[in-house]
Amino acid sequence: MHTGDARPYAEGTADASVRRYAHLPEPEYTEASVTALINGAISEGLERGDLAVLAISDPSTGEFAGSLVLFDVTDKSVEVGFWVHRDHRGKGLAGAALSLADTLAQRSGLTRLTARTVPENLASRRVLEQAGFSCGAEVDDVAPSGEAVVLLHYSRELVSNPLIPVETERLRLRLHESGDMGWLHRLYSKSSVARYLLDEPWSRDDAAKRVSERLAKTGLDSDARALALVIEHDGTPIGDVLLWFVDADRRVAEIGWVLDPDHGGRGFAREAVSAVLQVAFDHYRVHRVSAQMDARNTASAKLATAVGMHHEAHLRRDWWSKGEWTDTLIFGMLASDR
Repeated sequence: MHTGDARPYAEGTADASVRRYAHLPEPEYTEASVTALINGAISEGLERGDLAVLAISDPSTGEFAGSLVLFDVTDKSVEVGFWVHRDHRGKGLAGAALSLADTLAQRSGLTRLTARTVPENLASRRVLEQAGFSCGAEVDDVAPSGEAVVLLHYSRELVSNPLIPVETERLRLRLHESGDMGWLHRLYSKSSVARYLLDEPWSRDDAAKRVSERLAKTGLDSDARALALVIEHDGTPIGDVLLWFVDADRRVAEIGWVLDPDHGGRGFAREAVSAVLQVAFDHYRVHRVSAQMDARNTASAKLATAVGMHHEAHLRRDWWSKGEWTDTLIFGMLASDR
């Protein structure tokens, strides 16, 4: 945070929901008191390395949108708290901020994130659970405000993935970052891209939410049970691939991909999907990977065949999509096929 955040921070903390659920240490904040905190306790905590009070900003405008706090640092874990300004809710910013906290904690050598919230704060609980936090017990506890309350305890184990990035002859496949919202919006807002997907063309709010979801998908062995990778060619993002478990106990997964049409016809999608399938079978020991697609999507069907997947089914008029019944093609690959 910097002193320019003092006024919107103070205004945000005056919101009834923030006052009710955030349990902030001070009963009220003003621009002057927040400025004093930034120059005093917050700066000192950063210097010591045991407290980080960070601003959440709207990636499309740079506006202050809320606060993320990392505190109670031990040699292995750190607690995280957050609140979002009422004018910026519903954009997926809290989830994106938690994913960045995950990255920061891992780079600091920590292995666990914890969080606490009151049971009735359903929005906070939903954000934590979507970010891969596991819910623990309700405990009589003391909030940062000093108030005695019942709090739900959450935790998330941090698992680094030494496989990432995946390098191929021409491509680099990396995890998503918060800065990916812009190009993802440009890609998924194209009607030609959305035509055969389940979603309508994305709005900027859609993009913010989807980036938040993708940030948590760091591996099949992560809490999200999914791996979302950006396809880069010569440092430029040109698409993405998603691999996720549909049945983790039986090692059954599904794969999906999107490539920018401007980069089509050069074998990039085939190269990326082949690499991710190799990771699925060789590293994660997956038994089966399937791919399902709109039957009119001939390009994806050709790609699935090209990477060695078997055409297993053609389901007629089984899916209601965008006002019409559509056919579905199912492709599959077994570990033994390789």
